[in-house]
Formats: sequence, C-alpha cells, structure tokens
Amino acid sequence: MAATTASPIDTGIALTGAQETLLITLLSKRNDFYQPRPLLADHWAVAILDHLGPAQHAAVEARIPPGPILHPAWFGLRSRTIDEWAADFLDRHAGQPVAVLHLACGLDARALRLRDRCRGRDVRWTDLDLPAVIHARRRVAVAMPEPEPDEGYTYSMVSADVTTTDWLEALPDDRPTLVIMEGLSMYLGVEDGPALLRRLVDCFAPCGGELVLDAISAPSAALFNWLFKAKSDFDVHFAYTADNSDDVSKLDPRLQLVEGCSLVNNPGVRLLTFWLCWMFWFVSWIPYARGMSHYMHFKMQE
Repeated sequence: MAATTASPIDTGIALTGAQETLLITLLSKRNDFYQPRPLLADHWAVAILDHLGPAQHAAVEARIPPGPILHPAWFGLRSRTIDEWAADFLDRHAGQPVAVLHLACGLDARALRLRDRCRGRDVRWTDLDLPAVIHARRRVAVAMPEPEPDEGYTYSMVSADVTTTDWLEALPDDRPTLVIMEGLSMYLGVEDGPALLRRLVDCFAPCGGELVLDAISAPSAALFNWLFKAKSDFDVHFAYTADNSDDVSKLDPRLQLVEGCSLVNNPGVRLLTFWLCWMFWFVSWIPYARGMSHYMHFKMQE
C-alpha cells in the first residue's frame, strides 16, 4: 500500500503538555497504515509525519513509554469504531441538514476519511481544538488539506478550550448534531468532564443530538499516570474517568445509551491477527484490564 507523496519537511510544529500526545496517536495510525490488513488505512497520518520529518518522528517515538501503546490496534480500534458510528449517523440522516462537531480533533483526518459520506449533503463539519493544535493543523495542511466544500457541505476549524463556554454559545444549534469526543474525556478535570457533557446535552438535545466518546477507568488512569511520570517526560495527567457507560449516563437523564463496547470486546478485534485476538480474549478475563477503556454512543433526548 502506497502512502501519499512526502511534502517538504516542516519543523515548525511545537506542542506542549497534553497537546503533545496527539503525536502518539498519529504514530499509531502511521503504523496501522503499513499493516497487511489496516484498520484505518489513514494515509494522511503517514503524510503528516513525512511532512514533519524523521527527526521529529524519532524524537517523539523515543519519549513514548515502553509497551503496546504504539501498536496499531490501540488507537486504530477506537478510531475505526467512532468512524463507523459517525458514518451511521450521517446515513440515518440522509436528506436532512446535520452537523458534526469534532472536539479535540488533534491532527486527526476524520473529516477527510468521511468526506465521501458528506458529498452533496447539507453537512456542517467543525473541528475544534486548542489554538496551538489548530495552528499545527494549518501548518500541515499541505499533507492534510481541509475538505473541499461543495453544495451544502461546509468545513471550519475553531480554536478554543473546551472547558470554556463562549465557543459553544457561538455554535448554531439548528439541526441534528453529532458530537465526537475521541481521546478527550480523560484529559478533563474531574469536574470539567461532567460539566462539559451537561453543557453539550443542554445545547444539542433539543435538536436531536448524539454523542460518541471514549473514556478510561480509574485503575487505567492510575496506571497511565504512573507510566507517563516514571517512563517518559510527557507532561500528562488523566483525571476524569468512567468505569462504564452508567458513569456517563447518570450525569444527565437525557443521555440514552445506543451502544457501547470496551477495548477488548470491540467487534473490530476480529480483524486483528490470531495472536492479538487471543491476547484480547485473555485480557477479557482479567477484571480490571477488561474494563480499562470504553467506547460509547449516546442519544441526547429531551
């Protein structure tokens, strides 16, 4: 499988703190691209890393804690699951205006991966992240261009901190909206996480909103916090946790679970190699490990 042609190297990307971890996700997606049977086949991830150059690639990889975190299955299963739920949302609302709001978009190419689902449709897609990350997205636009608009389809990027309220108040709430929170919840504070979810429900439940997100359990957060502190120099601390979907749905009665799965019982596991499938099966019998990460799809209903 061939990746896109490399563009001139850009060494101007500088991220700090939790923002840096988006490069871990990017490396994992690059590794997935070169698998015999990739989960995402995201050639934009390859193009971005080629654009950033081998020095930054190697520097980031050297700082990542040892273990399976860069294995393609780690982030590939999560992104594939959320892509499928987003595609289902778009298919169910064919023929009517919709919006997609991707919070903490990082350097993810979801808007491009799902572009064909939006072609010729009245879809308003918004990618939102911190100013430094949006700046980085613009810097790598030669490797990951913005989706081209067509009749009805619009794309925009918003620089904002999700824990503030101004950005949400400025967004239209005139149509069914899918909110995507991939790899975000665990970075939020124990009070900021629930507060954001409640604000999203207040805003989008009246127009038929839906929410997809992932969350990690409290034991997982403790393990990852130890790994990042002891084995790397990433300035990261996971705070908000959810041990299961009930921990999220109890925040607001308008959150109704549509479907959910854990990392180890994800339907996409069947696409992995025999040994990985066996490993996931084995982990599913370990109480703390089998619930380490959850993917959830909710409807926001009045």
